[in-house]
Amino acid sequence: MSLPGQVTAASHDRTDQGAGLGVLVLLMAAIFGFATCVTMLGPLLVDLSAELEVSLGQAGLLAAAMAVSWALAAPFAGLLSDRFGRRPMIVLALAGLGTVTIGAGLAPSYGALLVTRVLAGVFGGFGPAAVLAAAGDLFPPHRRGMAMGWTNLGFSMAALVGVPAVGAVGGAFGWRWAFVASGVLLLALAVLIRLTFPISRVQPSEGGIFSTYRAVVGVPGLASVLAANLFERALFNLSVLYLPSFLMLSYGLDAVAVAPILVLVAVGNIVGTVGGGWLGDRFSKVGIFLVAQTLSGLVAIALFTQTPGLLVSAAGGALFGLLNASSRPALLALGAELSARHRGAVLGLLSLTNQGGIVLGSSVGGLAIGLGGYVALAWTMAADALLATTLAVPLRNRRGSSH
Repeated sequence: MSLPGQVTAASHDRTDQGAGLGVLVLLMAAIFGFATCVTMLGPLLVDLSAELEVSLGQAGLLAAAMAVSWALAAPFAGLLSDRFGRRPMIVLALAGLGTVTIGAGLAPSYGALLVTRVLAGVFGGFGPAAVLAAAGDLFPPHRRGMAMGWTNLGFSMAALVGVPAVGAVGGAFGWRWAFVASGVLLLALAVLIRLTFPISRVQPSEGGIFSTYRAVVGVPGLASVLAANLFERALFNLSVLYLPSFLMLSYGLDAVAVAPILVLVAVGNIVGTVGGGWLGDRFSKVGIFLVAQTLSGLVAIALFTQTPGLLVSAAGGALFGLLNASSRPALLALGAELSARHRGAVLGLLSLTNQGGIVLGSSVGGLAIGLGGYVALAWTMAADALLATTLAVPLRNRRGSSH
């Protein structure tokens, strides 16, 4: 029985239209906040390492520390959102992440900053799974691809707006103010979500953590979605990490000159995310993922093995971003449809494979470049795309996977 004002996942699936534009903007804004906090270190590393007297390598470990704690928190976050509701978990994640991010700006030493980033990963890990689960709750199947597209748009907006803004604040006022400004933004988002986001609480599942995950592990199609997501995220991470250095080395660019090309790639991601969500509501979600990943692998081969000119390579980077991003809303929608009762737990596991993809992409990409340069990287990316495609094929036989 639902309390007044509460709506369950099942009741939303029975509605024709689901939530409106305002909810989509809130979902995107929440992901924008989380993604900006995850990726904000890049433009701050040099100043941070100089002031705290650590190497760039040590400063880079701050990102790894956050990724590990984020990955460990994510599965439990999804489970808790199934029990206590999506909005409370999103608010907790944003408020906690904002508080420790402000604390990072006040950190007196590298050790203290490391602790704040570990805590940031714990709080941050509670958020995205609950956001994606809320999108699955609040929008019916025929609009879920669009909802996932808007939600995932937050990642692209973080790359296009969030991280450059962090860099601008850091350049003008110092890295500490960049952390403080990011923390204040996250706290403001927490207040906004608390005041305006609709309550979306599924019926609490019975039993403890282990019994819940035993039930989740048995959900048909889960292994295929998680495995495909792992390799898709690895492919994405390979492009994010190594495309800038490839362009700089191939065309003699510096960090400033390569920035507009990366903006173009981010725009490609945005177009692909929106377009992928639109396509996912009209055609087979599995088919969209298979086609987009296959084409992404082919473009990766051409992009990293040829140097036909800066403009052509820049267009190739944007095309890769568009194709890979267009596969994302369909896969997220498929994950959200696996289990309405345990949607948060399922998407918590999906968030875990997101972090696994970062680790996999970083390690395998570095090994490939060390052994065979960017040509080896290109074929590694193609292999990633092929694995993601192959592992998603069984989803074609899943009932209801076409829309």
